[in-house]
Parts: sequence; structure tokens; C-alpha cells
Amino acid sequence: MVTLGCDDLLEVDAPDRIPAEGLAVPANAELLLNGAIGDFECAYGAYVTLSAVMAGEFLDATQTAARWPYERRNVLPSETLYSTSGCEGLGIYTPLSTARWSADNILQHLQKWTDQEVPNRQKMIATAAAFSGYSHLLLGEAFCTVAIDLSEELPHTTVIQRAVERFTTAINAAQAAGDAAILNLARVGRARAYLALGQNQQALTDAQAVPANFVYNATASAANPRRYNRVYAQSGEGSAGGTSLSVAPSYRNLTYAGKPDPRVPHSGLLRTNPDGTPLYVQRKYTSQASPIPIATGKEAQLIVAEIQGGQTAVNIINALHAAVGLDPFPGGTAQEIRDQVIEERRRELWLQGTRFFDIRRLNLPLDPPPGTPYRKGGTYGSDRCFPLPDVEVLNNPNIKR
Repeated sequence: MVTLGCDDLLEVDAPDRIPAEGLAVPANAELLLNGAIGDFECAYGAYVTLSAVMAGEFLDATQTAARWPYERRNVLPSETLYSTSGCEGLGIYTPLSTARWSADNILQHLQKWTDQEVPNRQKMIATAAAFSGYSHLLLGEAFCTVAIDLSEELPHTTVIQRAVERFTTAINAAQAAGDAAILNLARVGRARAYLALGQNQQALTDAQAVPANFVYNATASAANPRRYNRVYAQSGEGSAGGTSLSVAPSYRNLTYAGKPDPRVPHSGLLRTNPDGTPLYVQRKYTSQASPIPIATGKEAQLIVAEIQGGQTAVNIINALHAAVGLDPFPGGTAQEIRDQVIEERRRELWLQGTRFFDIRRLNLPLDPPPGTPYRKGGTYGSDRCFPLPDVEVLNNPNIKR
């Protein structure tokens, strides 16, 4: 079960983990915080990868039928890959829920302990709250409904509002600690959450405060499969499993004004996989150790562009183009500018876990359209979010259906 109470989680016996019972003391604050960050980074890599299949950034290139519903957009709540699999196996509900609990757990302890007991406590509070915020945010963006710690079934907006609260805690603590990196990480997250809730002025204020060159990455490592860059592991030249996903047709050979767009790097056609999928692998991440951005100033700038539109949006687009050697965008009508901002998000934030929710919140057309025959059988569906898994519904006494 995913949304376990604290006692239940502490009773889990995993041979490759340090037992949590008895560790919740001030001397272990850094250990617990690092564990929470590790839980999120693993979950985040899986989320970026699997949501990219649902969002049409990737095609599934395997012969494993269990993976087809994600590209086909007709995921059943009984399926286990997305719900109970670990992050190494592209699970997202259990890993994100675990990351959310881990961050909230250490956050609650840090808020009770004192500065004398824990050096750099405010910075640690900021970090724990920021990672809790992102865990809540991704659960809200990804799932149609969510349950938190055996709660009733919650609308996704309720969970995103909880993300706002965690990001606010992070911002206050980061300011107290003088930590600019965590401050801007939380500002981007809160701007993204506010945008999802339709609170545009609040989103604008946060996004405008983030430096344009800011980047905060999820780290990765080739030394441990749990720490792999999951995108590269599934689509990367030289990776053992890197032929499992193929860059989708709408992301191949993108150009602007006749020039190749370097923000969506991928191989040419390598071959056709045994399942019949033409194989194009991404080159945005080039090794198992490549970091994956969680928050960037570019994302913040695109939030500003989406909200303000007009010449402000044109200027932001042209700054992004100039940075990669593309011709300037000439502007146009309000709708043409808005359409270009959405297209810039699609390219600039490719394989960073934003496209799936963009399709949902902006009600973008699904590609291919629902009802189109799927090359491996059946037809494309209309899913814009993952269903609350059966494992949650069946084991949560507060969910009645």
C-alpha cells in the first residue's frame, strides 16, 4: 500500500535500506534529509520518463504489453507498473508517495528540534519543505485524484494547494538561512503550482523573482541503478536498456525558421526495433550520471511569458532563441504569441516532466487523437492524468466507492 501511516512505513524491512526506527534524532537530521532527497530524485526520474510516454514525447519501443497503455493513454487503475513498481521500474505513485512522506517526516522533526540541536536547521527546513512541495506538486499534476496518508480521495487541486503551503515554508526558511538556491527552487515550484491553480498574479510574482540563469538539478550517478538517470537508461545510446523508448515523431528534426532546434537533441534513425518502432534516442541526457533539471529560470521566464503575453512574451522567447542561435520570433496576435509560448515550453522543457500536465491544464489536443488505431493493438484513449490506483482504493478505509 502506498499512503501508509508513519508506523507502517517504519515497519518496512528492506535489506538494502537502513532501518528507520530509532533514527529520528537530531544527530541524524542530515542523514534523514539526504534520504528524503534521494527518494525524490529516484521518483522524479521515473516520473519524467513515464509521463513523457503519456505526453507523447516518447514512443514505447518494447514488446512488453504491460507498457503499451501509457503510450496508448488508456491506463487502468489495476495496472501495477505505474502504481506499485519502484522508481527503478518506472513506478510513480509509490515512489512519489514515499518521497512525499520522507520529506514531510524530516520536515516535521526539524520544526520540533532547535537550532542548538541541529546546525543549519533553517536551511534543512527549507530543503525538506521544497522537496515535499515538489512531491505534492507532481502527485497533483500527474493523478486525477490523490490520497495522502490514508486520507479521503482528494481533488488534484487540493494536493497542489498543499504544495503551495510547503513551498511557502521553504521560501521563508530559505530567506532566513540566506540560501538562494533553495529559495529559487521553491519560487519556481510555487509559481508552477499557482499557475496550475489559476492564481496568475501570485505565479507572476514568484516567477519574476527567479534569475533567468537559475538551474536546480536532480543528481544522478552511474554507480547505483537506483541513482541512474532514468531517461537515459530507457533512451540513450550506450545504455543497456536505452532502446526501450524512442523519440516521438512530433519531436524529431524540429526546426525554427529553417534552422535545427538544438533544444531537442536526438539521434537519427538507428534502426527499427523488433516491435516495429523506428528507434530515435534522445541526446539531452548523455549518461547514467546526467542530472535532470527540477527547476530553472527558463521555466520561470516562460511562466512570465504565458501570464503577461504581448511584447514581454516576445522578448522572453527571443532571449531563449538567442541563447541557442535561433532566429527571433516576430510576434503577432495575442493568440499567436500564446501559441508560441506553449510551443517554447514544449521544446525548452522537453523531458523535464512538464509536458504531461501542460496537456491537461491547457486542454491541448491529444496526438494522435483518441480513437486512432494503435500500432500494437487497440486504439488511443483520452487519458490526461493517471487514475488513482486500485491498491490505494482497496486498502484505504477512507475511500468509499
